Amino acid sequence: MNPRPPTPRIAWWILAVLGLVFALFAGDRAVLGILKTTLGKEIGLSNSGYSLLVTSFMVPYTIMYLFVGGWIDRVGVKVTLALCVIGMSAASVIAGTGQGVTQFAVARFVLGVAEAGVVPAITVAIFTWFASERRALAYSLANTVQQTAYILCPPFVAGITLALGWRWAFLLPGLAGFGVAALWWHANRIAGAPPPPEPGATAATADELSLLARLRLLLALPPVRALILARVISDPFWFFFQYWQTAFLQERVGMSLARVGQLTWIPPLVYIMVALGLSAFSDRLIGRGWAAPKARLVLILCATALAPAAFLLPFVHSESMAIVLITLTWIMCATWLNMSSVFMGALVPRQALASAIGFMSALGGGTSILFNAVVGFIIDRFGYDTPFFVGACLHPLAAGFLAWHFLRKPKQSQTGI
Repeated sequence: MNPRPPTPRIAWWILAVLGLVFALFAGDRAVLGILKTTLGKEIGLSNSGYSLLVTSFMVPYTIMYLFVGGWIDRVGVKVTLALCVIGMSAASVIAGTGQGVTQFAVARFVLGVAEAGVVPAITVAIFTWFASERRALAYSLANTVQQTAYILCPPFVAGITLALGWRWAFLLPGLAGFGVAALWWHANRIAGAPPPPEPGATAATADELSLLARLRLLLALPPVRALILARVISDPFWFFFQYWQTAFLQERVGMSLARVGQLTWIPPLVYIMVALGLSAFSDRLIGRGWAAPKARLVLILCATALAPAAFLLPFVHSESMAIVLITLTWIMCATWLNMSSVFMGALVPRQALASAIGFMSALGGGTSILFNAVVGFIIDRFGYDTPFFVGACLHPLAAGFLAWHFLRKPKQSQTGI
């Protein structure tokens, strides 16, 4: 087999812009969580009200995942991702001008609609421009910019809020997002036609298939069903952890907003260093002849070994130990979320990848909605212990199922494209 030609320069330019989109994606998710306690004082946001805002995002986010994948597969990532970024920016501006919980719920609804297309579109772009043995690293490089946003977001939001007020923590990223949309459009204009699919790639799913027919076609593949079920099991804890970790640090550990800004950039920074190394290792395994699903599964199983950190979080009260455990939990959850998209790319053809990721995220989002819709009530009544104890069991359960499915199957049923 001839070696893959060098990745074209335009691919790296596209990757850099995708990283900026990821950064905006991260900022939209992080700001509300960081300001949860502040908004409680400013607009009377309770734990139950915060759960409502999370649900206002999760419901449209999940429903749109059912449709956006097919849209991307048919129309392409250029238009779809541009519209997503514009919608995310508009949602941030709406939140920045919010006067109460109702307007915040509207902003979160718009954000849910817009963000649903981001991960499938970015994954398709990476699978279009990068060869199989470079995709995990390319995805991690784009994701590094997202994690950089998580690093910068706590001190940025805390500083802006203390200096100018909480509204500017939403308005400034929202306005910057319109510039990111313009950069993405320009990158596609100068890129020209993408490279053809790799030799041996499976034929595309027919464009004329209905949503239900495309879903049936994808679910007919046992490995795809297994990966989707694993995300259905594990996603609820990731969304809980993502939206409630800062509130936990402020309300349970006793951190101030300033202290949150000083310390909560550490988990994503550590994750960046770990993720790049693990992704490069996974790509190297493929370069040495491993089947792509097996190489991706190795990373997921390694990350799951960190699950005890999530279980221990409710027992700690010191800032340093809480940050250590949150860092380990962050590594586990983020590795799972990001690597599952790359994993899916090893199971389906590129032309159906957005649909597959969309369905996977939608079904995982369904269980996340159920979990997070009641978690505010649970915290109000019983505290943080119960959701952490239950959630800490989900990733190990899902990892055990994946290991059982993929390691027991004959090799010929697990070959990637």
